[in-house]
Amino acid sequence: MQQHAKRIFIIALLISLLIHVVLLTGVRFTLPSHDDADSSVIEARLMPLPVPAAKPAPVAIKKKPEPVRPPKPKSRPAPAHPLVAPPIDVPAPQAQPLEPGMPAPSPLEPGTVMPADAQPDVTQTEPGSATTNPALNTLPDKVEIQYKVVKGIDGFGIGKASYLWVAKDGQYTLTSITEGSGIFSLLQPGKLVQISQGKITQSGLAPDDFWIQRGRATPDKTTAAHFDYAHQAVTITKNNRAFSVPMLDNAQDVLSVIFQLAVRSPIPDEMLLHVTTGKSLKPYHAMVVGEEIIPTALGQLKTMHLSRPAEEDEDAMDVWLAVDYNYVPVKIRVNHSKYGVIEQLITGMQVN
Repeated sequence: MQQHAKRIFIIALLISLLIHVVLLTGVRFTLPSHDDADSSVIEARLMPLPVPAAKPAPVAIKKKPEPVRPPKPKSRPAPAHPLVAPPIDVPAPQAQPLEPGMPAPSPLEPGTVMPADAQPDVTQTEPGSATTNPALNTLPDKVEIQYKVVKGIDGFGIGKASYLWVAKDGQYTLTSITEGSGIFSLLQPGKLVQISQGKITQSGLAPDDFWIQRGRATPDKTTAAHFDYAHQAVTITKNNRAFSVPMLDNAQDVLSVIFQLAVRSPIPDEMLLHVTTGKSLKPYHAMVVGEEIIPTALGQLKTMHLSRPAEEDEDAMDVWLAVDYNYVPVKIRVNHSKYGVIEQLITGMQVN
């Protein structure tokens, strides 16, 4: 107890001595000063907002003046009774194609001459025909010919075709039906039907009317041509619109021209015809290439090869006419500007 009291007394004495030393020596304690700090003054002023610059006036763009279009010419009115193609519903001949080497069913015998009472009347003459009448090759009253249609030099089959020739009392009717097969039937659906009707005269065939129908029987798919010998004009009707072109010598349609070559064969070195395809009447120079023996489904046939060069935007065409079968067409080749080489090769023939 005495030691604890002694310790407290010593601590109090030391504190008292420290206070007296401070008071007697004048020691001072000062807080740090900030007199050396940066004394720069920040001044803030309110300034008026800048006046926005005036926008430039829009530049006026001159519009290009509208071109003055001439008034559309009025279409020529169609005749009071425009040509209308009759409904075409001609079934294709049902004869089966012949295999190469097989005999043709009832073919014309070589050199066959029709009896006088069965020959068509050829005493009629169309206006404007030549005074010198050529000798005609008489065709039977009825002939049906079937063909296969091939493309290219490899003979890729793309369809079939048929011709039906009927002659009676100096009048003829010629019908052609062509249709695709396989994948080509999808690319070119429907049938291509052509009909030519007219007279058999001392100069050969004189067509009166021609119709061509591509697919459905609609105005845009059907074209008609009427041969008016009295007024020396050919009137063509399509899409219910008709126009006329002048009649020219030896005028034919694209179907009758092949059989005109047949009835006029053998022809001299060249023959000039004028043919309509349903667009206009264009020159058709048929030139004799010469006689050729060609293989067919009817056997080896002696033919007369005729050629028509490409002219007047029309495709080149070659025809082989069977010399011993009244010059009927057994091979037809068209060098088509769009589809290339297309050939029709005979597969069968029937004669009544």
